[in-house]
Amino acid sequence: MKKILLSTSALTLLAGAAAADVNVSGYGRIGISSTGGASSQYTRVNLNFSGSSTTDGGLTMNVQTRMRATGAATADWAAPTASISNGSMTLHVGNSTGAIGSTAGIWGCGAIMWGCSDLASDTWSDWASRSSGGAGPDVVRLDMALGGATVSVSGGNGNDAELAVSMPMGGGSVGIGYDNDNAATTSHPITQINYSGSVSGMGVGLKLMQQNAVNAYMASISAPAGGGSVYLFAGRQLDTSNNYGLRYNQSLGGGASMQVGATNAAGDTTVGAGVHFGF
Repeated sequence: MKKILLSTSALTLLAGAAAADVNVSGYGRIGISSTGGASSQYTRVNLNFSGSSTTDGGLTMNVQTRMRATGAATADWAAPTASISNGSMTLHVGNSTGAIGSTAGIWGCGAIMWGCSDLASDTWSDWASRSSGGAGPDVVRLDMALGGATVSVSGGNGNDAELAVSMPMGGGSVGIGYDNDNAATTSHPITQINYSGSVSGMGVGLKLMQQNAVNAYMASISAPAGGGSVYLFAGRQLDTSNNYGLRYNQSLGGGASMQVGATNAAGDTTVGAGVHFGF
């Protein structure tokens, strides 16, 4: 992905600031899909804006926002997220993802470019997730590097308290997460663990989750096929719905790729094809 980079050493937002960078990047998606015989066109443009400054003392401060437009809808601007880091610890505040989503690898699948219901599609699931076109969760998250592992804790401003750990294992990594689900009435804490890695040139993944004595799981595999790759997944969500599908991805060069796939979530089948390109 190419980036537009603007740099100036004259910017001194804070005492001791040495330099500042402003980055603009994004992607476009164009496709068609059909669910239950009803066809629709899919278009999306994302523009990501970020600015950072590093002090002479080594602290790096960053702020980000995003503009998203889909179909004929008016473009939406996401609320900003800000961070400050000393290299081993990073504090995030604002429209940012919580510990589970950022570190534990919670997300489920994506059969075609516009995705599908994730592993924990359920009315109880309410962990913090960054908004691409709204106010977002106003979360507070601290990431800490401990050897080869990353430990994240988050909460604040009405968000669930979350704890997540990610660490290397074998040819991949393991993620573990916990959400206390601080609901006003009945609380339904969430625990999850996942593994993703490579075996004999193929990508493999396994995600397990439990909430209120209900188990959810998702297994996936990706492998080279022709000039591209095939991705398959199958499992069950927390609402006990089956979720499975496949996707074929072909690189077109220059940061562009073609995708075609099908998914079935809770009995609803969607097929589609499209092109994704970054800039």
